[in-house]
Amino acid sequence: MFLTIPSALLFLSPFCGTSVLQQVNGFSIRVPKTVVAVEGTCVMVPCQTDPYERVIWYQYHNLKYPIVYDGFYTHNVEQKFRGRTKVLGKAAEGNCTLTIDNVSTADHNLHVYVWINPDSQTTQKFHDQTVTISVERKAPVIYIQKQIVEGEIFQANCSIIYSCPSLPPSLQWNLNTFLENYTFVDFHMEVHGQWFYKKTLRGVATYLMNNSRISCSAKFKTFTMGSQQMTLNISYKPVTVRVKKEKKVVVEGDSIMIECVANSNPPPHKYFWFIRQLDQHKIENSTQSKKHFSNIVRDTSLSCMAQNALGVQQSIWVDLDVQYPPVILPESSCHLTGDVLRCVCLVDASPNASIYWTINGNYTHLSSFASALTNKKHVIFEEIKITVKTQTNVSCTGRNPHGSDTKQIPAVSLSESSLMWLMLPGMIFLFGCAVLIYRKYPVKRIQTFFRLFFGGGHVQQQQINNNFRR
Repeated sequence: MFLTIPSALLFLSPFCGTSVLQQVNGFSIRVPKTVVAVEGTCVMVPCQTDPYERVIWYQYHNLKYPIVYDGFYTHNVEQKFRGRTKVLGKAAEGNCTLTIDNVSTADHNLHVYVWINPDSQTTQKFHDQTVTISVERKAPVIYIQKQIVEGEIFQANCSIIYSCPSLPPSLQWNLNTFLENYTFVDFHMEVHGQWFYKKTLRGVATYLMNNSRISCSAKFKTFTMGSQQMTLNISYKPVTVRVKKEKKVVVEGDSIMIECVANSNPPPHKYFWFIRQLDQHKIENSTQSKKHFSNIVRDTSLSCMAQNALGVQQSIWVDLDVQYPPVILPESSCHLTGDVLRCVCLVDASPNASIYWTINGNYTHLSSFASALTNKKHVIFEEIKITVKTQTNVSCTGRNPHGSDTKQIPAVSLSESSLMWLMLPGMIFLFGCAVLIYRKYPVKRIQTFFRLFFGGGHVQQQQINNNFRR
């Protein structure tokens, strides 16, 4: 009789060629010509026949009959197949499918055939219905979406084809930790007699993933196969922007090349330059990352902004290290108190200047001095105290690698100035008293106040009365 076999067994892609149907004395069997096995898993050789009692599988040989599977006499099985083969189908249903575990390259081009009911008088050997087993080594395949934008969902698939549902490989992603909030999803399905396994990686893309490599691997029982590495291309707006100077220092009046360095993908297509010079502000734009600035002056600060299709970002402000020759500041002074002359010299220079003193035309190196920085950048001061008996001329010189400046500092006698400072509080006090009396007392008392403090006769009093009447 003829037993109908499901079409899924007749047209499986790993079973190359058409299934072979042979019928001898009313006994039929259906097997494929070729089966593709994946190394490291198992392989199933589909076999369908009439209900039977016992089955034996043989390896095809010109002279011998090497046994691949015998469920009754396992000691007769060839050593290389012992413990690796089984028939799990139900004999009453005619399922004689052979399973071989731990497939290796040694099983490549193995030819096998089946013997149904070897102990029966009606037994038949199907020598001409050999099945060729082809062994392949499969590597996992990666698929990643082409356009990935920072902040959006990133998804990648790692898939593998295997031939053994009872012994699937495990898939492992090899990735960095830059992917945020990522998860894995496993998916298995049968496709034309083989099995498809997919492991999906999902998460939020970050700019740190750009240009990183990602791969996956399939771990079989005896070996591991890796996929090809793929380089990620993540699009993101400028995240870090900085000003890069061609040289660390520049002399006042010279020029300098400045570069706006931005970390973005795609690269910026437009740049904005912000310039602060002596409290003046201006903005310039360019399509180039480098810009030439000429005639640099002191107190110059720069910042740049980079823009691409996804956004903009600005750098921090950078102060240029502008060097210039010394200038003696007007605040430099000398004060004479008795016979002690105290002089202070303030010098603005970059780099900081060295200060030298000249007294009456002679350079001197005094031991009694103090030198320190001020709260203003590049301004230093030095103070000296000397005892003088006659008119003394004091000069201060500031010097650095870019030049020098000298200024004679005139001395101011504190005996004259002290008197003025002592009189000032008394004058302020008298003026305050006059205002208070004017508000609280009649005109007569005011007259009395001025007469007491300033004196004067009838003419002064008459003038005061006339002013109040007005």
